[in-house]
Amino acid sequence: MPRKALLIVLVAVLAVTGLALSGCGNRAVTVKEPAAAPIERSSASQASPSQSQTITMNGRSVMQGWMSHWGYEGEKPVSRNGYLLDYKELNGGSIPSSFADNVGGLAPGSVAFFKFCFVDFNGSNLAQRKSELQQVLDTAHQKGLKLVVGNALPVRKQDGSPEIVAEEKQFNNFLASKAAGDPAVWVYDFNGVLAGPDGYLKPEYQTEDSHPNDAAYAALDQSFFPLLSGVFAGTH
Repeated sequence: MPRKALLIVLVAVLAVTGLALSGCGNRAVTVKEPAAAPIERSSASQASPSQSQTITMNGRSVMQGWMSHWGYEGEKPVSRNGYLLDYKELNGGSIPSSFADNVGGLAPGSVAFFKFCFVDFNGSNLAQRKSELQQVLDTAHQKGLKLVVGNALPVRKQDGSPEIVAEEKQFNNFLASKAAGDPAVWVYDFNGVLAGPDGYLKPEYQTEDSHPNDAAYAALDQSFFPLLSGVFAGTH
């Protein structure tokens, strides 16, 4: 009986339970499964917004966490409070150019959101952050976009330093000065919502590191969506 050599290779690919994205620092953020108690959504969040109500949300792990809080599942824009929120990840090594790539296909008058992540401030790199912000502003102006810029995110006290807090305040003042009198730029005050009097992330908004928790995102919602209504109306 002739001898037969049989080789059977069987590869089983199981469904992935979460979508891992690179974090602000060297941290992977996972899109979590819905909690046992579903988030109640108002009738406004059930609206079917048009493309003209889309905001291109540029950020990294904190932004991805906020998107997940809104029900983002990793692909299509998520609808919330009458708006379409479309997540675009920034490259931490080339922030201005990745922002330019992310908004490259947007039409004049479109709305984009931009923010640095909390690890982008180390207490000694304010000049770099200012330069990068200016490049982002220049891109938005060249394309005729409406731009919302989030100010500096606070970190936990054990993750920060007085130098970082001071640098964040300087950056926030610089951002406010750049937006003042510019009809196409709005500032979203992350720091005012999330930071305590000492400049660090409030304890009630902390996770195991400086990424904010869901209670923090819910608090941000209270001022973010009213700001958007002004952005789309062209008012400050």
